[in-house]
Amino acid sequence: MFTNDSHAQSGTTNKAGDQQLRAIAYSLDCLIPGFYLWLGPIKLRFGGSLPEADYPGIIHSPVGLAMVLPGYRIFSTYSGDYDPR
Repeated sequence: MFTNDSHAQSGTTNKAGDQQLRAIAYSLDCLIPGFYLWLGPIKLRFGGSLPEADYPGIIHSPVGLAMVLPGYRIFSTYSGDYDPR
């Protein structure tokens, strides 16, 4: 499922790429089933969820791939944290 994450949410930046990466970070952090790919400016999210307005998390890697399956099984190339720096 493609979603339009380019709209700004209160208290967040207006950059579409940052919003998409926040949605991926939120979905991975909450273990929401889906397929996630981020390659620099290209960000794909099949499944997952939009982040809550006050969610501060971000992915600190320019490239990554992750898949979350039902039953909280996660396969990911990203091994960092989601805390803002």
